[in-house]
Amino acid sequence: MIAVIAALALGACGGGGSSSASVGDCIDSSSQVVDCGSSSAAKKLVTDQSEPDAIACIEIGAKPQTEVKVGDGTFCAEPVN
Repeated sequence: MIAVIAALALGACGGGGSSSASVGDCIDSSSQVVDCGSSSAAKKLVTDQSEPDAIACIEIGAKPQTEVKVGDGTFCAEPVN
């Protein structure tokens, strides 16, 4: 039971720093994970390119996506604003 609570607490805190980015995280102009409410948040990660069902980044529309490398992962990211 204690291990489950510890795992949940780590997950809620983000756990591993900028190298453990995941879909939904925001990054700054240096591709470092930052709080999405921060003024330095430039892009939001929307697709993990390592997933088996990942599609190419959508480069048209109001929020064009670009492929970015964050830590050891590659993601599609769209502008925050």
